[in-house]
Amino acid sequence: MAHSTEQAAQQRSRRARKQGQAGDALVEAMVALVLLGVIGLGLVYAVGRAMVAQKYQKGQSLAIQAIRADLQGNGVANSCPASGNATVTSSLTLGTNLQLPDLQKTCTVTAVTVTINGVAKSASLPIVRFAVDADTLLGPGTLTVTN
Repeated sequence: MAHSTEQAAQQRSRRARKQGQAGDALVEAMVALVLLGVIGLGLVYAVGRAMVAQKYQKGQSLAIQAIRADLQGNGVANSCPASGNATVTSSLTLGTNLQLPDLQKTCTVTAVTVTINGVAKSASLPIVRFAVDADTLLGPGTLTVTN
């Protein structure tokens, strides 16, 4: 009988250990789910920020292409005075259905003297500055292009 009493005590001890461990698996699973959730949220945030940065970069690239096309088509000194400063406000077309109003083109014309091999010539040097604000398309701040 002593032998069966010993076996019964061992079985009770095993059952008690199993019952104590039954909640541990649930806690471990919950901790794992919380960690996976935090990692997932971090990844979603990083991808979202990357997409916003890509959107701003694309808008800025389109704006610079449009400014470059204007400079190539009309020339650098187009709408610049013979001397002094002038600012012209126009609309910047980025596509068939997309325009940015309030593109400011500021021209500053400076007289310079160029000397080559002892021969001096006077010339006018236009300094052109384009500036446009469009927070939703180009990002915060002002996109500025100058020569």
